[in-house]
Amino acid sequence: MKFIRKTALLLAVLMIFSVVVFAACGKEEQKETTDDNRWHLSDEPGRPSTPDGLPEDLDLEGYEAVALYRAGDGVNFYECEGSIDTGENFNTVYQVVYERNKTVEWRLNCKLTWFPTDSGDLSETASQISRVMQTQEYFDFINSTNNTMLSSGLNALLCDLSDTEYIDLGQPWWWDDVNNALSVDNYRYNYIVGDMHIINLTKMSAFYFNTELVESMLKQDKAYMYGLVDDKRWTLEQLYTMIRTLYKDTSVNPAMTNKRDQGDVFGMVYSNTGETVNQFVFSTRVAKNTYTRDDKGIVTLNVRGNEDVITVVDVLRKIYHEAEGSWESTTGFDSGLIKEFSEGNYVFFPQRLSAAPSSYMREMKTDYGILPYPTLEEGDDYVSDIQTSSTSLCVQAVVELEDNLDTVSALIEALCAEAYRYTTVAFYEFALKAKYARDDDASRMIDIIYESAHKSFIVEYGQYAGNIMNLLGNAIRSNSDVTSSIDAANDAAQNTINAFISKVVKES
Repeated sequence: MKFIRKTALLLAVLMIFSVVVFAACGKEEQKETTDDNRWHLSDEPGRPSTPDGLPEDLDLEGYEAVALYRAGDGVNFYECEGSIDTGENFNTVYQVVYERNKTVEWRLNCKLTWFPTDSGDLSETASQISRVMQTQEYFDFINSTNNTMLSSGLNALLCDLSDTEYIDLGQPWWWDDVNNALSVDNYRYNYIVGDMHIINLTKMSAFYFNTELVESMLKQDKAYMYGLVDDKRWTLEQLYTMIRTLYKDTSVNPAMTNKRDQGDVFGMVYSNTGETVNQFVFSTRVAKNTYTRDDKGIVTLNVRGNEDVITVVDVLRKIYHEAEGSWESTTGFDSGLIKEFSEGNYVFFPQRLSAAPSSYMREMKTDYGILPYPTLEEGDDYVSDIQTSSTSLCVQAVVELEDNLDTVSALIEALCAEAYRYTTVAFYEFALKAKYARDDDASRMIDIIYESAHKSFIVEYGQYAGNIMNLLGNAIRSNSDVTSSIDAANDAAQNTINAFISKVVKES
């Protein structure tokens, strides 16, 4: 297939969503690109012309780079050779990712080949990546989910990416808050996240509601739900009030008439895996105030005696165990629950943005809306947890030993810069907000989710802190008091995280 640097297709996509972008910017003064507002996609119409620091004449002289990624994360890196004309199966997002790759190859005179892991399974992928690192099997860089990489504890076998020749973490295509959360000591950056990882946009927590069920069972409408968010009255307590008696026996299963069962309509569903409860906890201010870090990266836990911890556990215990409209499903967090929501089983559906592009939601006959997760108290800022299944990048120390780090850093910077200029905007504005959100207010809610995206160090490195945050979820699921559990675990968790940080700092 002959490569064209910017195809007519990409230009058409950009023209479609640039109308939205420029229209929005005409209404208010364009914001400067600073650490505080790099999330504001729609306020940055100058993205295509944003320069990077790579030399204009940089030539990698045909360098053939190889990158490993977790199978199943292909939307980040998709090659899609020959897919320009694939009829009804054509995927615009894959196409702009393909264009990103080819643009970088053309610009730097290199060849980039992507290799998926043998399996997309988390544990199998983690084992494979660990083996690759320990045996120094050569890849120029590795992309995978944090919960398959950060748990390896192999930081000493990775390059520090904070001081390479070409990676500039001060550029707007690098996700500052996320990278800081992934840095063990605030100085060494073994894992980094940038606009190359567009799948991370879908890993942010998002809360869905069935519009018709809200109208028929709650006697409210979309405007009311969106108004709660705008007024910062969308809280966990508000959710409990709504679903407390929000239940309808459908008698789908005659043997279960007058008894709660899977076929009935419930106010809200949650997964028995514990993933839903963690999303609730980590999408409140609790995720931010359960620890502090000083300028040396030293972590001080703030879980014991934290009133917010007690409050969030208590209100979620009510939601899970006292609300008639709350239903624990054994289906699983992802496709099964999404399917059930799309079939009208639940009024509210706590999930993440990845549900919106799913085939079940695209084909859902009834209307739905999108909200951020509820806050702890009225007036709180929204917090949208980026799940640990989000993707980050690392580079093995063997790359530096082979004297290839400068070359690889140029390639990584170019991929993220090009993604910032075109790919991320195409996915975010054209696909996620325009195609998958069903109304303008839902698109606006996606902006709120995006702009409040957050990662917590103590969650990402939970296994090195005695998984103390999991105690909250365990207490909620078991409907038990959390205070004694935290008191018993706090000191050991503090010692464990201190030992881990000291080990990494010493090794580096």
